[in-house]
Amino acid sequence: MPTTEEVNLWIAENVLDTEAWDKKPLKQPLAVKQAERNLARWYPAVILTVEIAALQSIWEMQGLDPALKFQKHGVKSVDDHGEGVTYSGIRDVVAPDVRDLLGKTASEIAEEEAEEGGTDLQYGGCLI
Repeated sequence: MPTTEEVNLWIAENVLDTEAWDKKPLKQPLAVKQAERNLARWYPAVILTVEIAALQSIWEMQGLDPALKFQKHGVKSVDDHGEGVTYSGIRDVVAPDVRDLLGKTASEIAEEEAEEGGTDLQYGGCLI
């Protein structure tokens, strides 16, 4: 597992927009830990590199933005005294760059395989 220092160095050397990461340095170790935990669940067969952990850690830190929290919970629009924001959909939990590198998550693949599996249902060890 990459350390916070390794992630921080990778971000400093490879990422142009580091505002979300730099804004809350005390939250950085927690963001790395959360990214590792989530990535291990979503991509159990993938070896976690510093690059992947860094990209997801930034995404986790960006998710602290109140507007993104609304979007995560499915809020379609927010209005404050005539000023409104409309969201296009729910924010993906996987960072876009991580998804580009790793593709679908294990649960997404399992769901697709279940849909393609037809009507055979397994119950109690027997096909019915």
